[in-house]
Amino acid sequence: MGTGAASERERPANGQAERSAATRAKLIRATIATLNALGYTATTTIEVVRRARVSRGAMLHHFSTRAELLLATAEHILREQEVERRDTLRTIERGEARFYAITDAMWNTMQQPEAVALTEIMLGARSDPEIHAPFSRLMKEFNRHLLDGPKEVADDLGYADSRLVRAMARLHIAAMRGLVIDKLYWDEDDTSIADAFELLVWYKGLVMRRLADPRFASEAPERPRPLRRRPST
Repeated sequence: MGTGAASERERPANGQAERSAATRAKLIRATIATLNALGYTATTTIEVVRRARVSRGAMLHHFSTRAELLLATAEHILREQEVERRDTLRTIERGEARFYAITDAMWNTMQQPEAVALTEIMLGARSDPEIHAPFSRLMKEFNRHLLDGPKEVADDLGYADSRLVRAMARLHIAAMRGLVIDKLYWDEDDTSIADAFELLVWYKGLVMRRLADPRFASEAPERPRPLRRRPST
């Protein structure tokens, strides 16, 4: 009987925790939707509360400021993207297939609404003193994780040039983030962004050949020196 009474006492607390978690999730989903629809500047706590259909007091219980809400949203997106990529890669055979699949898994997450929301935060945080420093720390930590994945798979393949692997991974991440921004301004039926991604994958194949055989394309092609800027008068 004592155990039953204890269980009865625990239920309200557990139910409250579940309701609290559900409210927090609603607010984060509403923030992602607002960032997609309106952009960084227009993503206010008032608009998020309206979209989430919760009270302002409920929001303040979880996030006392707009900066806290945006940081929590960014952290949620980054965490969920990482989980999705890892779950996808676990289904791919280790070795060359998984090394290629890293790019596809990354691009799949980059095309989702959450990635657009994260891009909005990345661009807005640069000039927002309330969020700039903590968001920069968050992104630096996350980027380290992103670079660790390709290195692990490269180690499986016996690729010793870790510097080249790191450079390739960084270029791919930057290129895909740029394509996400570009995609906002292209017509929906335009295929050039998809073609650009395929070119990125083709380039990755060349890098893999270089990793397997350092003699392949070991010298950069000659190119003319860039024009120097004229001194300002």
